[in-house]
Amino acid sequence: MSRVSTIAALLLSAVLALSAVGTYAASCKVTIPLDGRTARMGESTLGDFVADAARAALDADVALIQAGQLRGDILPVGELDEECMQMALLYPGEPLMLTQIPGSKVLEALERGLSALPQPNPGFLQISGMTVIYRPSDAAGRRVVSVTVGAEPLNPTRTYSVAMPSSLAKGAMGYSRVFQNPKPKPGSASPSLSEAAAQYVRTHRTVSITPGQRLQDLSKGK
Repeated sequence: MSRVSTIAALLLSAVLALSAVGTYAASCKVTIPLDGRTARMGESTLGDFVADAARAALDADVALIQAGQLRGDILPVGELDEECMQMALLYPGEPLMLTQIPGSKVLEALERGLSALPQPNPGFLQISGMTVIYRPSDAAGRRVVSVTVGAEPLNPTRTYSVAMPSSLAKGAMGYSRVFQNPKPKPGSASPSLSEAAAQYVRTHRTVSITPGQRLQDLSKGK
């Protein structure tokens, strides 16, 4: 091998090594523990984070993440890097899908997620872009009291762009009656959950989440 080829090979090796080190180099600061332990029965700050990352990655109106995607761990206050975020996901390589569905189906999905309460449920939905007020003592299928998307009430006839794991879109965990295998929005990307989380870490220096604001259990206000 010539000297020039040897130098080129060494430079290439150095670049690859730096790239490997930089895979998880990006980090952001979280101001509240990201707790996945509550994700199967109520709002979870880890679920909030992952749902926010999915919605941001696909520029969706809302995001739905089933609790079965999350580990029951706590990521502490402080620096959060991409590697830690990936380890908090049970299926980090699962692709996300951006689909378009009517508000009536969003409501039906939310009801499905709440239907097993007070029992833990891997199909409980963590959300982004919405505020849901519910009463778990009501009959299953009629527990949602109100849903707000952004600043507006959920419109059953309006079409919303929804980011969700592909398994959920395909009907996993009992959602086959809700989602009849919806098609991806034409031209949309399909990053994995870990890629969406990593992108969110890279683009946010600080992440502040106020717990208990998205899924509001009326029974806890008594």
